[in-house]
Amino acid sequence: MTRNKYVVAFRIGFQSSLEYRFNFFLSLLSAAFPMIVQYYMWTAVYANAGEKDVFGYSYREMIMYTILAAVVSKLVISNIESSIAEDIKSGGLNKYIIQPIYYFGFRISSYIGQRLMYFTISLCIILALTYILNTFYSLKTEEERILIFCLSIILSVILSFLISYAICACAFWLSEISYFFVVTSLLINMMSGGIFPLEIFGERLQQIFRLLPFHYLIYFPVNVLSGKISGHQIWQGIMGQGVWIILLLLICHLVWKRGMKRYLGLGG
Repeated sequence: MTRNKYVVAFRIGFQSSLEYRFNFFLSLLSAAFPMIVQYYMWTAVYANAGEKDVFGYSYREMIMYTILAAVVSKLVISNIESSIAEDIKSGGLNKYIIQPIYYFGFRISSYIGQRLMYFTISLCIILALTYILNTFYSLKTEEERILIFCLSIILSVILSFLISYAICACAFWLSEISYFFVVTSLLINMMSGGIFPLEIFGERLQQIFRLLPFHYLIYFPVNVLSGKISGHQIWQGIMGQGVWIILLLLICHLVWKRGMKRYLGLGG
């Protein structure tokens, strides 16, 4: 019976994605503007640098990274914070407390259903862009690398959900949470490599970022696909994603367990 409820949650999420699919296509179109800005910016940087490589990237590799990172970020970033925070603030968790359904299970089932269509479309767009970039810049991406990228991006989506779910627990302690989400979203996008490659921040900051899970969201899968990460580093990264998923499952459980002790259940 409980299992059927999670299937229903999956269906609700999937139906929601069909209902609001136009919003998804608009979000993909919105990624075009920063792509264009960064294209001209990096073109000017490389033209005036007098060097073939900047921050360890050739001009072609940088353009490829910029374009792929913009699309991958739209796929990976979860944007579930406001709806979960609203459940906490308005008493929406009450119905999950009195019914035999686990809130985390409901949310992740609904999230998978909601992202399934988006994931399929975005993956097709990413692979099409990779083919175009490979043709235009005379690069070559092996089929094996594409399959590993697909695995890494699935793990990135799961990791992104867990990070967002853990951050949402702050709503148990903070009275106003919307500005906090704006700041954390910007920081995560920056530390995940969604704006620039992490090499641009220097060796010291890059080492710090590598100790955190965020670079596995965008930087790692994009560089797997582009060929900047290869050999044993790929499988180290896949293992790193897996380890962080396990750790974040534990973190989510602990912070939500503690947060529920502060939950007042007002409204709902």
